Amino acid sequence: MRQAFFVHPDHPMIDDMINQFLTSAFGNHKATGGTKFPLTDVYVKDGIVYFDIAVAGFAKNQITIEVNDEILRIIGNKPKQEPDPNTVYYKKDIAERSFDVAYNLQFRVADTTAEIVDGILKITLTPLRAEKDTRQIEIK
Repeated sequence: MRQAFFVHPDHPMIDDMINQFLTSAFGNHKATGGTKFPLTDVYVKDGIVYFDIAVAGFAKNQITIEVNDEILRIIGNKPKQEPDPNTVYYKKDIAERSFDVAYNLQFRVADTTAEIVDGILKITLTPLRAEKDTRQIEIK
């Protein structure tokens, strides 16, 4: 079941809800088969969720970011290049591969920004926070 994010921005539970998402999504994460690609840092500051994703070697037009309901999806399409037959590698660690990752945020997003700085894709997500709405409910 999806959890709605209808908490007033000044409500003390707002940070608890974001922390609960981060703990459930990443706290028990164990990479299998080596390092998960792309390398990602996720953190919260002042109620804003930040994703820093290592995308060195990717151009802006090779990355797609989608937010649909409570899902954040990041796709990196790197065209496969044939190796130069005249080049002999003695060590080749730099990955040249595409990726497609998705995160179930468990909250709706009000605002998003993204930029690439020094090979790091920086995505900022502002959770949707309901405006303070006080109303009386009639008992029938």
